Amino acid sequence: MTTPDPAPHDSFDVVVYGGTLAGLMAAARAHRRGLRVCLLEPTGYLGGHIAGGLVMSDVPLEPSALRGLTDELFFGGIGAEYGSAEPVYDFEAKVAQRVSDRLAEASCARIERHVRLERGDVDVAGTTILGVRAGGEWIRGRFFIDASYQGDLMAFAGVPYTVGRESSATYGEPTAGFIPDRAFTVAGVHADGRYPLRGRPLSKPGDGDDKVQSYNFRCIVTQDPATRLPFPKPEGYDPGMYEIVRQVIELEKPATFFDVVQNQAVLPNGKIQTNNGLKTLSCDLPNESWEYPDATWRIRDDVVDRHVRWQQGLYHWLANDPAVPPHLRADAASWGLPADEFADSPYGAGWPHALYVREGRRMIGAYVLTEHDQNVPHDTKATSVCRWLYPRDCHGVQLYVDGDVLVCEGPITKIWIDPDNKVDQYQIPAEILFPAAGGVTNIAVPVCLSSSHIGYATTRLEPAFGMLGEACGELAALSIAHDRPVQDYDYAELAAHLTEYGSVL
Repeated sequence: MTTPDPAPHDSFDVVVYGGTLAGLMAAARAHRRGLRVCLLEPTGYLGGHIAGGLVMSDVPLEPSALRGLTDELFFGGIGAEYGSAEPVYDFEAKVAQRVSDRLAEASCARIERHVRLERGDVDVAGTTILGVRAGGEWIRGRFFIDASYQGDLMAFAGVPYTVGRESSATYGEPTAGFIPDRAFTVAGVHADGRYPLRGRPLSKPGDGDDKVQSYNFRCIVTQDPATRLPFPKPEGYDPGMYEIVRQVIELEKPATFFDVVQNQAVLPNGKIQTNNGLKTLSCDLPNESWEYPDATWRIRDDVVDRHVRWQQGLYHWLANDPAVPPHLRADAASWGLPADEFADSPYGAGWPHALYVREGRRMIGAYVLTEHDQNVPHDTKATSVCRWLYPRDCHGVQLYVDGDVLVCEGPITKIWIDPDNKVDQYQIPAEILFPAAGGVTNIAVPVCLSSSHIGYATTRLEPAFGMLGEACGELAALSIAHDRPVQDYDYAELAAHLTEYGSVL
């Protein structure tokens, strides 16, 4: 039913929800087709995770698979910031922010930040989205692209989706669902009530559930005395929360700060990208991500706050608490947050403004990408929009104690070297980007795309999202040019448009 429209409105050809890399690339493609684009971003920042701390880009193992405007404009733009004629893939967040802002300004007729869609904010008539409400105003459009990490536009428009892990039987994926035999474990740990542990699940191997992999902040740290800020003590800091970490440290005996938080990448100007480490228990907060995908913004904010308190507290605890071995504490204290990054972050100077939401909603679209589309030998797709090659990478889904054994269940990084489940270079078909026939006809979804949990584990990287965003921009242009549902696109025409700006199919 069409929503009454008493408020002022503005009309566009394409409305992009989510200023992520995917959203920026969708806007760039639509703009090059002569379309008027409006970009709506839920936060105050453009660039998504990649400008919000995820500055070590997980590029494909086959470099030639990363092409198109994603490589030329975004990573090439970052290279230009450093005086390089080549794209740069490990960089400072402030540089990614500048490039993101510049790309948005070049492609979008209007940019609105802090637009958080709620139920009732998406106007749909039949199978056509008419507009979205931004504050007190309706933004009308002919085509919509949900490039957000949350997928709210998609969900509120009535597009089918799922959250969590399918069972191994759903798509015949042997590593789907509950996988306790691949869990990371540490024996000799005693449960501590202050850490948000859950009880041992009653699931059987292969069972599905509604749980998603863990999130964290991808922090940047430095030892530069001119810019180093001591790790802050978060509000409500409770050193007792880290008793279970102390036990794991005692058992695993990490020697350095990066044995706990992982030296993920060396960035320009001596900065380091951190990530989850210590085998099971570090920057990630398993169990605390499950609420996020389908929640209200109020609950999502609470989930983010829990992650802020946990991870800021962990870094502060490592650098200051006498329970930490002296050599490890001294090494941690030599590092800090860079004052020249994230100066206006709501979580304090130097702290990333974006929680790394590794997985949320996933559309159930015209085609569902699964591990069968990615394994050796891979299945060649007749409607490819890009190529990709990356090992399956899923962080822990849940953390529990079984007797005196700490169990982190859900990671599938061990599959990287599993000869029976090896990812090949594969093609991604257009049909994972839009609803099935009979569904909404004027939407494309490059981030909360149509895949299984296992399929998503290799496709969920920012460079892939960028290329899929490009495909969504071209699908929008074709749908508008021919005045027909996105499902009725002509692949030969789509392929010609994609390759015109460098995509490799």
